[in-house]
Amino acid sequence: MNPKSGYLPLLPLLISCASDPISPPGGDNSTARSTRNPDSFTMVDRKITVARNGNTVIYRGSLTKEGLRALRKTGASSPITTLFIDSTGGEIMVGMEFGAWVFERKLDVVVDRACLSSCANYVFTAGRNKEIRPGAVVAWHGSAKQPGLLEQMHNAVEERINAKGLSRRNRSKELAHARQANIEYLTVAIHKQSEFFYRIGVDEYVTRVGNDKYDVRGFFYLSVVDMASFGIDNVTAPDGYTNMDLQALARRIGFPVTLVRLH
Repeated sequence: MNPKSGYLPLLPLLISCASDPISPPGGDNSTARSTRNPDSFTMVDRKITVARNGNTVIYRGSLTKEGLRALRKTGASSPITTLFIDSTGGEIMVGMEFGAWVFERKLDVVVDRACLSSCANYVFTAGRNKEIRPGAVVAWHGSAKQPGLLEQMHNAVEERINAKGLSRRNRSKELAHARQANIEYLTVAIHKQSEFFYRIGVDEYVTRVGNDKYDVRGFFYLSVVDMASFGIDNVTAPDGYTNMDLQALARRIGFPVTLVRLH
C-alpha cells in the first residue's frame, strides 16, 4: 500500500534495507567485515547483515527469523551492550522477539538511518538507553491493534486466492480457511503485544497515536519529549530532530514521514 493512501499493515511489511554494509560506531566498513574473529561478521543474506564490533552488534535489514538467529549467534560468544540498528521492520511476532531479546539483555539501542514499523514498535522501545543518530529517524505507523488491520489482512489473502483461478467452491473454502487463520493470528498477536508493552513499561498507543488521533496516513515520528509521555525514556536525539527536512528524509529512507507534536 502506498504510505500516502492509508495505513500500512505490519504483517506484510517485510521490506529490506539497502544491502551495503553499515559503518559501526567508532569504526568503518572494513572493521565490520573483518573475519579474524568468527563473530565479527555474519552475512545472513544479500539484504540482511549482522556484524560485531567489540561489545556492539550491528544489524541492518528486515526483522526476520533468520536475522534474529544470526543476531543471537553473533551476540552469544561474549557479553554485548549495544545494538546498532537500521531496519524498516518486519512481521509483528518476529519484531516482538527482537524486542524481547533487547530487553532481556538490557541493551542500548542506537538507530542509524531508520528504525521503522516493527523496529520502532518493539526494538527501539525495548532499549535501555536509546540514541538516534544525526539524519536518522524512528517512525511508527500502527501495531497489532491498528484499526482496520484485520480487514487489510483479509483483503490481502482474498487478492492472493483470487489470483489462483480456483473454482468457486475451492475459492470459498480456501478463503474461509485463510480468514480464520488471520483472526487467530491477530488474536494471538494482540495478546502477546499487550504482554510485551506491559513488560517493558511503554504505552502501546505510541505505535498508532499519529494515525488514530492526528489522521496521519503512513509513518509518523515524535519528539523526545513526546516519546517520554508514552514511557519511552532515556532517548537522545540530535539538535533539530523535529525540524528535519522531511523531503530529504523521505529520499534518504525511502518513505514519507510526518512529524506529530502532542504538546
